[in-house]
Amino acid sequence: MELEENIILQIKSKLSSLSKSEKKLGEYILSHAVETVNDNTSELAEKAGVSPATVVRFCRSIGLSGFSQLKIRLYADASGGLDREIYTDITPNEDIAMIADKLALRFNQSITQTANLLETSCIEKITAMVDKSPAIYVYGIGASHVAAEDFTHKFSRIGKPVVHTLDHHLLGSSLINASKDCMFVAISNSGETNEAIKLTQIAKQNGLFTVGITQKRDSTLASIVDAPLIHHGGEAVLLRSAATTSLAAQLFTIDVLYFAYVAQHYHEIMGRLKNSKINIQTFFRKENN
Repeated sequence: MELEENIILQIKSKLSSLSKSEKKLGEYILSHAVETVNDNTSELAEKAGVSPATVVRFCRSIGLSGFSQLKIRLYADASGGLDREIYTDITPNEDIAMIADKLALRFNQSITQTANLLETSCIEKITAMVDKSPAIYVYGIGASHVAAEDFTHKFSRIGKPVVHTLDHHLLGSSLINASKDCMFVAISNSGETNEAIKLTQIAKQNGLFTVGITQKRDSTLASIVDAPLIHHGGEAVLLRSAATTSLAAQLFTIDVLYFAYVAQHYHEIMGRLKNSKINIQTFFRKENN
């Protein structure tokens, strides 16, 4: 995927070809890029000393569809030098279309960067162990619990026994008594979740193959597992209301792992999925009155 040009550089490159009023607006935005993200069209026009119509023309002149896209591009490039401390994933009275566009851009960037970070050799190593493991143990807490549930759902459906519980004491006991051929997957966005680290240490102590799904390559979890799967973090905001793009990155990582495994056993797994679907529909369909 080809990344878009930094919007600040894009504005600078277009300044000389703009009208006098558009150039004035462009120079204001270059000096007040952070503030512009939180302005509406009228507010920006007043601050820059131009008309609201000039704001619309300016956006089109630099190749954007409108002011919303300009704000999104400025927001997206915040990590490239703007003061990130003013950014939150929610701002007061924010336009719904702006919220949707902002999230879509963040999700797309997170997924694309995760795809670039995932190492093929690591995926292959893990899928080989999935094939050999009589059981897979999975742990995640908080938002990572959602990702752990997704892992459990996917691999259970294709016939792999998966043990997953939030009770880390119970899971620790299970790991102590697990076969050495088994596999343990710890999911932690930060890579520093105490329970995930302790469970990984128990798994390693008992000879299990360990996998860590995290955004931090230099984290404790990534440093102790046999196979670290590094994904993009996504949450480049000071105050976030909940895990959003980081969770999406985790789910995407699990999807890649799942489909890589399915691709290696395509006909067998497709047969299992078809058979389970038929049986579930048969046993749980509503009786005709």
